[in-house]
Amino acid sequence: MAMTARIRGLLLLGLVAAGPVAAQDVPLPVHVATATLQAPQRVFQLTGTIEALDQYPAGFRDGGRVISVAVDVGDVLRAGDEIARVDAARREASLQAAQAALDANRAALAQAEQARSRAKGLLERGSGTQAALDQATEAFLTARAACAQARAQLATARRAVEDTRLTADRDAIVITRSAETGQVVGAGQPIVTLASLEGREAVFLTPDDPRLKEALGSEVTIRPLGGGERTTVPVSEVSPVVSGTGTVTAKARIPAAAAQGFTIGEPVLGELRLDDTPVISVPWTALTASAGQSAVWVLPEGRDRVRLVPVEISAFSRDLVEIRSGLAEGDRVVTEGSHLLYPGRSVTVKEGRG
Repeated sequence: MAMTARIRGLLLLGLVAAGPVAAQDVPLPVHVATATLQAPQRVFQLTGTIEALDQYPAGFRDGGRVISVAVDVGDVLRAGDEIARVDAARREASLQAAQAALDANRAALAQAEQARSRAKGLLERGSGTQAALDQATEAFLTARAACAQARAQLATARRAVEDTRLTADRDAIVITRSAETGQVVGAGQPIVTLASLEGREAVFLTPDDPRLKEALGSEVTIRPLGGGERTTVPVSEVSPVVSGTGTVTAKARIPAAAAQGFTIGEPVLGELRLDDTPVISVPWTALTASAGQSAVWVLPEGRDRVRLVPVEISAFSRDLVEIRSGLAEGDRVVTEGSHLLYPGRSVTVKEGRG
């Protein structure tokens, strides 16, 4: 009787010990996904302002005391519209003097021409000399040169008077005003800064990123900071120079048709999407850890036992993990049930989405 109880006990212990081994031999159902090579899209959120495609300062050629400024910031000008004037009294006096000098030289030229004609006639009739004709001809040429010089001086004086009135050379808008009535300005000193009405561009300052080198020609979506219609335009310029604050200037030219919806100086937001270098991607559910390092469970093709593979992660997206190293395209990774795995564990692939 005692022997029978002992045998039964040994058999029971044997069954208990054999239980885990039998369970380990049963393949664990798991979902798997294939590691794919994908080009992730990077999104850059930009802030900037609207600037004129062409802006330039306007000032007087010779300067002087400003007697009037006819425009203010925001005024739209047409070609020929007056911007400002400087005192023209001194220049008008110079113009009158130049006109008088030209009149005098014209009279002298007429007299010299008459003297030359008289000397030529006398020589032809035999009562004059060649020396007298040569002298009269030289006097005529001198008078003609003086007359030409006086005409040039008159033109200069007339232009100086005209330059006391500053006008727009093309259709433009005033974006800055730098002078007031009574102020004395120097030659070329800006009175206003004008911007062409022909185009606008969005100018962004963005942190330096190597991927921005590929942004030229890519589309950026622009919208006013305060809300409004979105406009998608290509990036027209990316500065190769990084500023002292670590930022890069990027510009996007806005076509004339869309430019009317933006005001110079207006703050805007931009969204730029760039395709990055292709990387291996797997679902984030495949990620596990081993000895403090990221890892995934890989099921080799044609095999039914998994192995743990350490990986290096480059980035996370909404649904995927981008793998810098450790996996190859086509590797099958476990995406569900990985918490029950260990190296060499037998698995079976469940049908359906991994």
